[in-house]
Amino acid sequence: MPAPLAPLFGFTLGVLLAWLARFEDSLDERPVASTWDRPTLAVALYALLVYAPVSAYFAVFAADWSFAYLLDGRALPSALQLLLVLLDAAAPVLGFLAGRRALARRSLAALAWLAALPLAAATVPLVALHARFGIDATYDQVQSDFGTRPLPGSPLGYAVLWMDGILVAGAVFTARTLSTFDASAALPARPGRPAPPVLPSEPVSEEPPRFLGRPRRPR
Repeated sequence: MPAPLAPLFGFTLGVLLAWLARFEDSLDERPVASTWDRPTLAVALYALLVYAPVSAYFAVFAADWSFAYLLDGRALPSALQLLLVLLDAAAPVLGFLAGRRALARRSLAALAWLAALPLAAATVPLVALHARFGIDATYDQVQSDFGTRPLPGSPLGYAVLWMDGILVAGAVFTARTLSTFDASAALPARPGRPAPPVLPSEPVSEEPPRFLGRPRRPR
């Protein structure tokens, strides 16, 4: 996955996971710090264990392709690569939290914009530079126009297919995990909110049962 575009796709993916979870009945407007519940932790684990490592692979081992051969991967500072990896780890979680807040406000339009804007911002350069993303080469080869080969069938092409398959499989597993959470137990209770009153159970009468009609006389 192209390194500069991965955080945008990750944010959109987080919004999509929030829509698939749909805990809007138990959500309300609250600080972001109080939303670290089981669904958010599940998305965070996916971001840390799957999304960020996959994105970091291309930023480290295919840096020339990851930047569409516009920059020399050997000249990229390590601090920039580390920053991109941190953004990749945070983007799905931020998108998930933003999507849940939109669902809490019952605003489907805001949810659609949250997903569409980052997706469009990532898709436009991907389409505009599709010719560069469609080859396997180095920065020097592209600049000198020699030794390039199509991405399909190349080692980098197989790596892209394999890593994208891992991303999709992890996202599907995370979505299925989110669907197993109970909406009523998805979020912790807000501090200061009174618990619902517990109605006392109806006392059981200890009187002997009464029979209708006249009592029978003993013979």
